[in-house]
Parts: sequence; structure tokens; C-alpha cells
Amino acid sequence: GLPGHRKARATGVRYRDAEGAHELAAEVVVSTADLHHTERDLLPPHLRSHSRRWWDKQVPGPSTVMIYLGVEGELPELAHHSLFFAENWDETFDRIFAPRDEGPVVMPDPTSVYVSRVTATDPDAAPAGHENVVVLVPVPPDERLGRGGVDGAGDPWVEKVADAAIAQLASWAGIPDLAERVVVRRTVGPGDWAGDLNSWRGTALGPAHTLRQSAMFRAGNVSRRVEGLYLAGGSVIPGIGLPMCLISAELVVKRLRGDTSTGPLPEPLAPPRRAVAPGPGQPPPAGAA
Repeated sequence: GLPGHRKARATGVRYRDAEGAHELAAEVVVSTADLHHTERDLLPPHLRSHSRRWWDKQVPGPSTVMIYLGVEGELPELAHHSLFFAENWDETFDRIFAPRDEGPVVMPDPTSVYVSRVTATDPDAAPAGHENVVVLVPVPPDERLGRGGVDGAGDPWVEKVADAAIAQLASWAGIPDLAERVVVRRTVGPGDWAGDLNSWRGTALGPAHTLRQSAMFRAGNVSRRVEGLYLAGGSVIPGIGLPMCLISAELVVKRLRGDTSTGPLPEPLAPPRRAVAPGPGQPPPAGAA
């Protein structure tokens, strides 16, 4: 599209992989990337649906420090899903959403964390005699807080948060030797969410579900300036979380079909009906003329 034209049209996607640059022609393009990345990095200014002023008013959801652990021995103290709630819940989120010009972020210790012992229900997720554990710590959405790494080699702030979470888990779950039993450790920080996944401000969850960013107030799933460009994922309606992201994809499919119903898509999608000649002694197929 050209400046001054009311609406441009999507004609395909240019992408690069290990084999080089490619161009894929298409009449419809669906971007499931972060909305801010799609608009600010992949589209020229005159084809963006949202202005810089609009983005300045948006509130990002929390980021996370993710801690992926391979632990020697069994961990019967942990269920598949565990939530550890600190008494200072409000303080945790006050710090997460505080203005980021207030200096270095000091996370409460203890803080509230989520823990998944994957091998509790999927023993194949780790070698025999080991457990696969994932720890999620909510932190501020600010890529400047740093990236994670392998075996403690991430940025200092991220590794400090990880160390505190592992110590808290060891104490609260009654696993005093947890840190000594860790044989694999990898961390992910806000800088990874921003750098690897192009997540706006390093958030792990997309725009927060404030009143002004929920339901019909959330960003829509179709570009207002590029015909044929649709959007799906946690940045747009209906919101964040795996089920919501799947529903966002379903809403795009329904929009493309002109389906304005409020129910789910029929599954499996019925194939086109066509007449089939019956075999000897067989009745005609249902619905055949």
C-alpha cells in the first residue's frame, strides 16, 4: 500500500530460515506474533492500526523468570501443579507494576511462585531416576532486567531471582537438599521474552487484563488498514492463556467464513456434500437428490 491510500492489501509473507530468504504468496495472512511486534516492526507507520500514543496507554501484563530444573532422585513432596502463595501477595504485584524509572527492582523474598513437577504425570519427561521441574516467578515486564542462561550463567538479576525461588521451594516443600540435587538448570528472563519472542516490553502474558484491555476493549483480530491481515494470540481478543489463544484462532476462522454464531466451530469440519452413486442393492446416501 502507498501513503494516502485508504487501505492496503496483504499479498503474502517474506521470511528467512536456515536455507535463506523466501516469499510466500497468500490472499490472507494471519499473524500470531506479538501485536506490538507485528505493527511496529513488520508494518510501515501508515499501515499500523494503533498509534504510539495508544501503546503508551496500554498496560503490559507481568513478565516471568522461568526456571527449568533437572533434579536427581524423586520429589514426592511435589504434585504436578503447586502454587506457593506468599503472605505479601499485594506487595509482590505492587513491585511488578511499579513505574520502571524507580531504579533496580528488588523482588519480595519470599514471593508467590508456580511449580510444575512434569514427571509426576509424564515419567518420560526426564531420564530414569530424575525429575523434570518448572518454576514460574512473576516479575516486572522490563527487558532491561536481563536474560537467563544455563547453569547460572544468566544475567545477575535473573539468577538471583532463580536462586531465591529454589531456596524458597526447598524450604516450603520440605526438600532441604534440592539445590544440591539439581543436575540441569536453565533460566529465562524478561530479556529473553523480548529478544527471542519479540514480546512487548518483555511481558510473558501480553497486555494485562485491565477493564480497558478486556473483552470488547481489547485489540481486535483484524487490521484496520491492511485488508487480508488478521491477528491471533494473547495480544488480541479474547486474551491471554492457552485456551484464550486457541479461541482467538477460532475467532479468526469464523470471521473468514462469515460465521457470526456464538458457539464453537463444528468439529470436525464437515466436508462438502456431493452425490455418490449407490452400489448394487444399497439405498441412496442420506440427503442425496
